[in-house]
Amino acid sequence: MPCMSYDTNWANGSSDRDIKRLKAEADKLARIACAAMTELEKQGREDFLILKNEEVGTWWAAHKEADRKERERVAEQERRERVKREALDRLTDEEKELLGLKKPAAKRHKKASNSTPVLVAIDDEENIEYMLEELRSSYNSLMKGE
Repeated sequence: MPCMSYDTNWANGSSDRDIKRLKAEADKLARIACAAMTELEKQGREDFLILKNEEVGTWWAAHKEADRKERERVAEQERRERVKREALDRLTDEEKELLGLKKPAAKRHKKASNSTPVLVAIDDEENIEYMLEELRSSYNSLMKGE
């Protein structure tokens, strides 16, 4: 169980260092009490302590409820992350880019100066598209006299 002290109201007016120390101590004591009560429950012997001490019964019921809620919160967070990851895995890189979920891929080639001849292997469609775009841009610049 994620045993800890779930109440932080007692920390009002304390320094940050004192609060951290007190919280760590409260968490330690909660873990100890939780471990003891869990073991007593496993053995079916928790009733004698709960019936003898109302404070123990009240604390134990509240602690188990807080643990249950924390487990549910963590499970929901994990579920949401899994659903998000699965949804993203179904998208192509282009879809992710268009949705703003991925940075555009860096261009593979540096733009060559007009005086430097460049040999480029045309090995895939992306290279061809890039080269055509560069040619269009160069042609338009020349036509505008730039």
